[in-house]
Amino acid sequence: MSAYREDLELQRLFAGEVEERAARLVAGAERLSDGGLPPEALTDMFREGHTIKGTARMMGYSAISDAGKLLEDAWRSLRDDEIPSDARLADALGHLATELISAVAADPSTGTPGLAAGMRELRRQLQGDRLAIEELLPDGVPGPSRTDFGDLGGLLGNLDSWAFGENTRVNAASLFRLINEICSLRVDAEAVVGMVGEVTRSLGKPAELDAALTQLHTLVQSNEKAVVDLQTRAVDLAATPLSEITGTYAQLVRYVARKVGKEIRFELVGDQFAADRQVLERLSDPLRHLLVNAVHHGVEPPAERAASGKPRTATLSLRADVTDHRLSIVVEDDGRGVDWNAVRRAAIRRGLLPEGERSDTEALRSLLFAPNFSTTIPGELVGDGQGLASVAQAVEALHGSLMFETEPGRGTRITITVPTSRALQDAVLITAAGQTWGIPEIAVLDNLSLQSVELVETPQRTEMTWEGTTLPVMSFADAVGLRETGELSRVLVIASPVGPVGFMVVDEFGRRQVAARELGPVLDGVPHLTGAALLGGGDVVVLVDPSRLAERARAVSETHGPRHRVLVIDDSRGARQVVGGALGSAGFEVDLAGSPTEALSVLAEQEFDAIVMDYVLPTMDGATLAARVRELGITAPIVMLSGAATAEDQSRALKAGADAYLDKDDVRKGALAAVIHDLIQAA
Repeated sequence: MSAYREDLELQRLFAGEVEERAARLVAGAERLSDGGLPPEALTDMFREGHTIKGTARMMGYSAISDAGKLLEDAWRSLRDDEIPSDARLADALGHLATELISAVAADPSTGTPGLAAGMRELRRQLQGDRLAIEELLPDGVPGPSRTDFGDLGGLLGNLDSWAFGENTRVNAASLFRLINEICSLRVDAEAVVGMVGEVTRSLGKPAELDAALTQLHTLVQSNEKAVVDLQTRAVDLAATPLSEITGTYAQLVRYVARKVGKEIRFELVGDQFAADRQVLERLSDPLRHLLVNAVHHGVEPPAERAASGKPRTATLSLRADVTDHRLSIVVEDDGRGVDWNAVRRAAIRRGLLPEGERSDTEALRSLLFAPNFSTTIPGELVGDGQGLASVAQAVEALHGSLMFETEPGRGTRITITVPTSRALQDAVLITAAGQTWGIPEIAVLDNLSLQSVELVETPQRTEMTWEGTTLPVMSFADAVGLRETGELSRVLVIASPVGPVGFMVVDEFGRRQVAARELGPVLDGVPHLTGAALLGGGDVVVLVDPSRLAERARAVSETHGPRHRVLVIDDSRGARQVVGGALGSAGFEVDLAGSPTEALSVLAEQEFDAIVMDYVLPTMDGATLAARVRELGITAPIVMLSGAATAEDQSRALKAGADAYLDKDDVRKGALAAVIHDLIQAA
């Protein structure tokens, strides 16, 4: 909780300020609806939204801050003539401003349902140009589905809020070069538009058409290169050298070493490499934890080192490198290594292992990165066991990989690899369980033909040998809780804190750089899924966390007996993939239907334990489809999803036979899977 919100007087003042500024925003929206506002008044409205955004952020009211940001952007677009004003936009602006007042008394992180609805409606009005294109299409010509917007109708979230709204210093010269690149790209885009017109005019004239198409192809290739360059420049704007966070590390190591009576030479290499400032900020504290942990646990006292034939002065190093948009950081010491017997005793003492348990190193290794686990008693320099856990959590949040290597008497090496940019990541795309999945390329150690691998079945698991090491191997589909119907052909070796794991997949079809989006709240609750990315053409890749997946692979046992079957109905292919992937990973057997007609055909021939359908469907809405399903005598629970339906729509759906109705902006963690499970149990 924000310290500001603990001060009741400040909270009272904040509530008063929101009420005053909201009233001015409402008045401005009314004037806009009546006939428009002069530029200076539009600027005033922009400032009101900007101030609400900043003040709410300081006070810890993230929902109000997000609404203020949306109002700020909308009024700025009106001021700069980027969007036209109309009555519906003015109503949306006024409605959202009104909802700010009641949100002060609600949960600071989620606000009120009215606030969420107001933000959705304003976003819809700001996307009016795209909606207008749909309305202008001739009858029978399919337009882009509303559920195919970048958030799949609310199923996908944005990047973490920490990635936005912060001030970041940038080089002015780089900024102006970026602006020039954008201007040049716009000119090139206009040339492409003109060339498309030339192609159209050349139809029926083979020679002219061939020349026009050749020229158009050249222009498109040039634009593609310019867009890639533009992306690189934009990402580089937010980059900062590693030295921004490592400047105090040498002093930290010296201080801790003196406190515990150890002699240590600290080496720092590669701190000139740069990465996204927010990536480095996420790594700053975890790296400090690793250094303190190495000094306190890893390095021996001088006398002990001398007795074992080592130099009295230990070496602790932090080495960084950047290759192919990946930042690799290695923290290594030449100390005693991990005492696995001490780890085992600590685990038994804390009740994590039974007395006398002789767990293998793999199981003990995973405990090192568990929250609240430590082999020593907390003190001035020893924390409560959150150090290594925080390292693993930070790497996971950045979609990176962590490798832990230790050798008794020789030392320990921890390698962290993360993308240099939070906005983009390179993913290896695979096919498994009939869907497309993405694994961070950083975590993929090897990609092998299944025929080249010798699999060995043991009573506990399937294993393979890779680079002299025995690894557990399992079907990727089994690991995410789905049924594999294809023929397995590849094995991907994935890095994780608990060691490499092999996953068998149907196919692997290369690397793609993707912009990751988090799963929306309704689909949350499956920890090994980190989000999704749009690939174009309606295709979506579901992204997995390799560390969580490796843990699941080591812990998962063969499922006995049938799983509950769920039919997902949505005309958006992307939405079907995301919902299906999330439910499959939550333990359901999932079938997909892309239209009401297809769904009714499937339901006439097969039985399901539950049905999930979008409210906005082609040919009929969700309420009509639910009624048709009930007319067939099907009693399976129906869960309705919508990011656009009104309260009246919801009422119609429930009266027609739906058992539950979830807004796609629902804030409950894992709401969809939990609701389906409860409805099946109650049936």
